[in-house]
Amino acid sequence: MFRSRSVIRLALVALLAVPAPLFAKSNVHTYWYQPHYMASVEDASNRLQFLAPHFAPVGSRPATTDYTLTNLSLNKLGINLSYNESGVNQVPQGLLGLTSISVPYTKESVFSIVYAGIEFIEIRNFTAGSVAPWCAIPMGKDSGNGIICVSNREDAERVADALATLAVAYGKNLNTSFSMAIGVMTDKELRKHPGQTGCMVREVDENGPAAQAGIQEDDIVHAINGLPCSLQTFSAALTEAIAKPQGGVVHAEILRKSGPLTVDLHFPHSEVPAAQLRRQVANPAQQYEPTPSAAPTPAAPPSSVHFGFQVRPVIKDDMAPLMLTKAEGLVVVSVENGGLADTMGVLAGDVILQVNGEQVSDINHFVQTIRSGAARSFRVWRKGQTIELSVPQSL
Repeated sequence: MFRSRSVIRLALVALLAVPAPLFAKSNVHTYWYQPHYMASVEDASNRLQFLAPHFAPVGSRPATTDYTLTNLSLNKLGINLSYNESGVNQVPQGLLGLTSISVPYTKESVFSIVYAGIEFIEIRNFTAGSVAPWCAIPMGKDSGNGIICVSNREDAERVADALATLAVAYGKNLNTSFSMAIGVMTDKELRKHPGQTGCMVREVDENGPAAQAGIQEDDIVHAINGLPCSLQTFSAALTEAIAKPQGGVVHAEILRKSGPLTVDLHFPHSEVPAAQLRRQVANPAQQYEPTPSAAPTPAAPPSSVHFGFQVRPVIKDDMAPLMLTKAEGLVVVSVENGGLADTMGVLAGDVILQVNGEQVSDINHFVQTIRSGAARSFRVWRKGQTIELSVPQSL
């Protein structure tokens, strides 16, 4: 598995929904980054909640567009972020559309970062016209599942650490980026470099093992660990080096205009406390239940009542499988065995529409109502019908 991990990076551009001009080579810088795993799931979740008011969904935006993070919720399936986007559209007027008027608009959007889809995380800097130019980008087979952009590199790395910690805690074995992207030499490149064969270096991450070894874009990797370079031998060699607990070294023979050279790529040891993190979410009695929050978030009341379930906002993709006509309410993601919600009959997959007869429209208000002990009844949507559930009067 290489920068599929490697040459497939170019296909990722369309998935990330970042304005195309930002991906011009001169405007984008990729930084190799090895996450520093945090001590607990709670620490990682709290960090994301703390940084959430500064998130932006893309690395840049037009001057007429503004994004506001309205909700960030975490559960075992991943992270869900809700935004309000507001701006001004220019609407053509007249028969020929030669004039236009400015029409304000606001729309809501939700995207998710799925823990299972993350293979490694990159830090990228978009230098052209960005208000949040530093992005932590989850990479992998589901790489289009979300990016988080902030105003500075330090916060982007802190976001990357938190995302990596949560991904590992919920069962994903993260890899380290190869720090370079390669591709098969094209016919044009073979004609340009007669007699030279191997893998063409397309991109080198700044500060990574490849850059530190002196590898440059447009170099030709002729051999890797003594074998002729191909996508397969390249992937196998770097994957083996990354997997070594003590760190690994890859030997590369490079062809360059100035002459051939041999370099070593040193991949450092990565201490991942996976077992410790996974124990925190494996035992229901000790499971951390993340608290959804908005930006900014008022102080929540003390947690005097524990229902033992996790929820997230309904998104458009939920409508068909849950038989909903509107993307509203909160989806129950999980229910703790023997907990209060389980006793009431709440099931994973239920959609909570009302609490105490009032429509659920704000997840923060819902959390405060639950924590305060004021909740007395739920109206839920289950398999095409509404069901009334009551909280025990002895509560």
